[in-house]
Amino acid sequence: MTERRSTPALSSALLFTSLAEQVKLPFVQIAHAAELSRLKPGKAELDQLFKTISLTSEAAMKLIDGYLMSVQLQQQPTLALEPVSLSSVLYDTAHTLDGYAKAHDCTLELHVQAKYGPVMARPEVVRTAIESLGYSFIEAAGQRGSKTRVMLAVRKTSHGMNAGVFSDTDKLNAALFKQAKILKGLARQPLGDFSAGSGAGVFVADALFDWLDSPMRVATYKSLQGLAATLTPSRQLSLV
Repeated sequence: MTERRSTPALSSALLFTSLAEQVKLPFVQIAHAAELSRLKPGKAELDQLFKTISLTSEAAMKLIDGYLMSVQLQQQPTLALEPVSLSSVLYDTAHTLDGYAKAHDCTLELHVQAKYGPVMARPEVVRTAIESLGYSFIEAAGQRGSKTRVMLAVRKTSHGMNAGVFSDTDKLNAALFKQAKILKGLARQPLGDFSAGSGAGVFVADALFDWLDSPMRVATYKSLQGLAATLTPSRQLSLV
């Protein structure tokens, strides 16, 4: 086991502002769906509306949970790291995001190149970071109004194990991401053309990966553009 080194304090106030902007939309959608359920008594319509309410509220709660985790980690920066299977985390996350992707007319894909050895991390931190990214990419895809691919992927690189979320957008680049990190909580749409929202899910994921000393970066995978973090393999338990 290893222990996490202390990290600089994150900008919680700005992240909270970004979060508050982001969760307003789900609550408006929930209220609208609830009103429609009162006006449309048909069973099929009601079933679809209740499904929409469930998926939307779950996404909002996951985002809030991710923010709370990022704040709590700042207060206990020496949690022990442990071996984590990235493949397992991505499989579980893909299952969680599947319904949300379908609701946004988005094709969700999972790409795991092979059986990998574990990395040193915290499973709940990696899972929450990938979930937050996934929700953000799916929402951004839905806003573009056309069938879009979103892929969860893990691959081995010369620097470690790389895990992230990718989509077939050409709007995301390193300069935009760098500027967005400066503008989070200050601008209404810090990620510009990529997302019409505040990008809170992206910034939550960024804070969580920063805590793991695995900064999130813009990356390309199979012609898709996205955000990924590189984690350190566990030398003791890596598969031979």
